[in-house]
Amino acid sequence: MSKAPVKIAGRKYLLDRLQSSISDHRKSEKSLATLLVKINRFRELNISHGFQAGDRVLAEFYNRLNSLCREQDYVARMGNSEFVLVLSEVLNEGHASLAAIKLATSLDQPFNLDGNQIVISAEIGVALFPQHATDLKGLLGKSEIALINARDQRQPYAVYSDHTRQSEYNTVEIESELQQAIEKDQFELYFQPQIYLETGKLAGAEALIRWKNGEKGYISPEVFIPIAEKSDRIYDITKWTINAALWLMQDWPKTGMPLRVAVNISTRMLGEPGLLEVVKNALNIYGVDCQQLTLEITESALVEDMSASFKLLDEFKTLGLNISIDDFGTGYSSMAYFKNIPASELKIDKSFVLQML
Repeated sequence: MSKAPVKIAGRKYLLDRLQSSISDHRKSEKSLATLLVKINRFRELNISHGFQAGDRVLAEFYNRLNSLCREQDYVARMGNSEFVLVLSEVLNEGHASLAAIKLATSLDQPFNLDGNQIVISAEIGVALFPQHATDLKGLLGKSEIALINARDQRQPYAVYSDHTRQSEYNTVEIESELQQAIEKDQFELYFQPQIYLETGKLAGAEALIRWKNGEKGYISPEVFIPIAEKSDRIYDITKWTINAALWLMQDWPKTGMPLRVAVNISTRMLGEPGLLEVVKNALNIYGVDCQQLTLEITESALVEDMSASFKLLDEFKTLGLNISIDDFGTGYSSMAYFKNIPASELKIDKSFVLQML
């Protein structure tokens, strides 16, 4: 990997210079473009290769972006795994798109990490001044929306469109506010009881996360969980949920048979290499028996990568955890396939039983 630059330009440098560039382009009546570039699965790279390796990747990433800059262009690091490339005096939207294509092609080349060839993917969101926004906040916000569109469409880049729905802008707001939700203690857990049909006695409960946003009130998990899954926020949310559920269990009534708590694991988290350690640490901290914790995983999550999913579930089962397959019947739906899953239970999707009686 090439030698790291002396210093990677940071957020303050970007905001100060971009503000100045906008003022200059407003006077000259010329256009500029911001290309927001986000490295995918950067947390996983840090976990699997170490933070020093992650820093070297960031340095090389910065070098590659710089190599695409003309004399009047510049690049800076916006966030943990985000960079912004600013193109001055662009001719039109097609000019900015061409730059995004060149950038995506450059990133296709593997990174050399300690003799190993590492392929790193990224998404790029493009916005133009003054076509899409006329101030700094608006320009970066539109770039973020374009990046989300690129991710949703599974394309290497996307240019902001004036036809983008307002709800997509709300998505950007929610993703930003999720970052502080844990710090502000805005998450709550509700427990849905699980009852033995034969006896009517309590068997345990499923932990259901709720978000009480200070300004927006309660935001449905159907809204914020998919947004969190598309960012790094889902890791912190899952970690908080597991720890909160086990902590609250300590005040549950003592019965003849130990009560169990079920926690949902998102599709994105199933691919996180640190998930097993998160679960182990939480069990040790709160002294909860492994058999009292059930991890709920959707059927569709398993089908995405069967070999990797089965391997992780085997590790959980070896630890003594219970595994529940949620929404069963909506995905692969093969009993021959599911007999090999190391699971404790199948939860039939409600669409099959809603009209049963």
